[in-house]
Amino acid sequence: MLLTLLSHMLWLGTAAAQGKIGYVDMNVLISQSPQILDANQTLTTEFEEQNSRISEQEADLQSLEDTISKEGNFMTPDKLLELQERARILDRQVRRAKEDLKDAITIRNSQLVDEVQNQIKTVVAEYAQTHGYDAILINAILYANDEIDITEEILQQLRSDYSSGQ
Repeated sequence: MLLTLLSHMLWLGTAAAQGKIGYVDMNVLISQSPQILDANQTLTTEFEEQNSRISEQEADLQSLEDTISKEGNFMTPDKLLELQERARILDRQVRRAKEDLKDAITIRNSQLVDEVQNQIKTVVAEYAQTHGYDAILINAILYANDEIDITEEILQQLRSDYSSGQ
């Protein structure tokens, strides 16, 4: 009797442990989903004007430095000093603008990636529920059988959602 009870308990534990498990490579989804590609395009568009202004300032600075190096020996000391000071000021402005732009891009990129990651999590959860998965694992595993890798299916769903405007 005790042996029968123990074997039933062992069988129930084994049956419960054999749930349906899937694996998703989040790096693939994040790098290949149309949502992230769209977010990258959004980022480029949002900061295009600032980037152009910095490029113009860098060109102005280069022109000023070229003038100083080519014609500096023929200028009055006051004129040379004035151009050197303008170059220093412009150099500081360019460096500061680049830092500000880098910070703004980092913050905005983080926001966009968070939005895409939330969309991916939603799609994965819906896919798991629809297809009867008990658990979906992500990158922090050492081995995953190709049969449980549903990355491509999730990527297809993300593409489908993107195409339909969701």
